[in-house]
Amino acid sequence: MELKKYKLGEILDVTRGASLSGEFYATEGKYIRLTCGNFDYQNNCFKENKSKDNLYYIGDFKPEFLMEEGDIITPLTEQAIGLLGSTAIIPESGKYIQSQDVAKIICKEELLDKDFAFYLISSTLVKQQLSAVAQQTKIRHTSPDKIRDCTVWIPELTEQKRIGKLLRSLDRKIELNRAINQNLPILARSSEVGEVRHAA
Repeated sequence: MELKKYKLGEILDVTRGASLSGEFYATEGKYIRLTCGNFDYQNNCFKENKSKDNLYYIGDFKPEFLMEEGDIITPLTEQAIGLLGSTAIIPESGKYIQSQDVAKIICKEELLDKDFAFYLISSTLVKQQLSAVAQQTKIRHTSPDKIRDCTVWIPELTEQKRIGKLLRSLDRKIELNRAINQNLPILARSSEVGEVRHAA
């Protein structure tokens, strides 16, 4: 398999989210602002942020910051070690606002498969480069330019599609197993309750 060298900026674009004013944060509303808490960086997937209660945004914002289902996002702020370079996929259209701590990845589809891109950004190769150039403050930051500047080696498009599809399929199986494992205690308890009722 032949690999070709690129800077990420040659095969994708990276956009920064909106600067959202704190005066419009709310405990309920129509739109949820994305934060670094939406990244399950250990499992490299999207999660609902339950750590804050003011996640809704009731102010005005530009329509381009409203996310679509399937959009790929990556954090620009490392609020936990290992967060930079992680990726997540937006699960639903018209609900989430891209905030300034979150970057959106837009693939140049003639060069880069979207599924493949999801795994490429979160690969050790890219994560190490982002970590090496992250601004060394108390909370480390990266930027769209630093993401675009990472060097990668990728196969041609048909091979990317094959690899991306295979990895997505494996991830879905892992997700299913995780959901089953999380629900086993609940299932066990409900069957115990059923047995007690039946015995009574």
